Amino acid sequence: MERIEVPVDALVVDPLQSRDVPWTGDTSDYQLAKSIDNNGLINDILVRPLDDVDVGVTTDTHDTTGDGQDAASADDMYAIVAGSRRYHAAIEAGYETVPCKISNADDQDAALASLLENTDRQELSEQEIAQQLNLIYQLIRPRKDDEYGDDSVEPTAAIEDSEFATDEEALAYIAEQYCGRSDQSAIDHIREHLETAALPPVLQSLFKNADERTADEKAVLEQYNIDARATLGSGEGKSGTSRAVVALHKALESELDADNIDPTEAVLETVGSLRFDDMSELELRQSLREFREDVTETLDAESATAQLDAFNETLQQYNENLKELHEEVEPNRPFKRVDLQGPDTQRHSRWHVQAMRSRGADTHTGLARELYLERLENLADERGWE
Repeated sequence: MERIEVPVDALVVDPLQSRDVPWTGDTSDYQLAKSIDNNGLINDILVRPLDDVDVGVTTDTHDTTGDGQDAASADDMYAIVAGSRRYHAAIEAGYETVPCKISNADDQDAALASLLENTDRQELSEQEIAQQLNLIYQLIRPRKDDEYGDDSVEPTAAIEDSEFATDEEALAYIAEQYCGRSDQSAIDHIREHLETAALPPVLQSLFKNADERTADEKAVLEQYNIDARATLGSGEGKSGTSRAVVALHKALESELDADNIDPTEAVLETVGSLRFDDMSELELRQSLREFREDVTETLDAESATAQLDAFNETLQQYNENLKELHEEVEPNRPFKRVDLQGPDTQRHSRWHVQAMRSRGADTHTGLARELYLERLENLADERGWE
């Protein structure tokens, strides 16, 4: 792969690169710029000739600069496949040229390269991963004849002659490239990300990094009592929480009369009511799943006009139960903010082993559940809960 120095003015961000917002100007961005200023740009930026880009940009870039000189033509321009944040940081640090590796990737390969490099660096939010996987899927998925030439359909970044005969083949290819395997579990993992990418934009914003949200997205989240500084999801592309949100949105779309309750607003109301600051992702997923199961059963038995009251009553009950649980149980957790090598942790570990032996527990999860239920029953007796 050829390596050259490229003027920063001859670079544009590739429309198929995976970072939703390459440069936000936040503290971490300026720290990167300072690091580059002090230590240099250690990793080259991956680029491809602008002429190789078929989607999202025009190759008619010949223009005149303010000093009367001609700007670079498309022949001299490159699109950044991976490294857009380093590119902006280098400009901030005063660089006029940056070291680049030249790839002759087509749109499909460029989209994959951008995704893989940025996920290797763990720089992408769950929403960005979902969107990039969806972009790759839209590039390669097989299309029916009636999907071409329809003026009512907005053109997409599509390869007209897909090498895949079925959606399953396309998903298997993406799974192999992204997960390193193409078994059913990996294919289902890709499919779950595609479902996240299909959520309404404001629900997708739940899984964005906080500094990537628009002002409107932040305002909407705050309106529903959702902390706009927090991000749902693992940040590693594991779509456990997004899976729960997708399932809830689908269920509410199916059960609700849209004239009475908007499903998207109902999901936001649910997340805002059931999520607490000290709640783990696992607890949130479980709460969303249990609420979905209860509320869909309740809504199915209600008339359209009574659905709003039924939804609000069920949500309020869940909110009160969780609030009481967190107020009473959370302060007594022994494993919060402890030294992993300290004597307290080692003592707890010894107790954990002894408890597993004395109770005949086969797994840590089984023991934890047994102890949790025992603690919950003791609290119920102490407080006189029904």
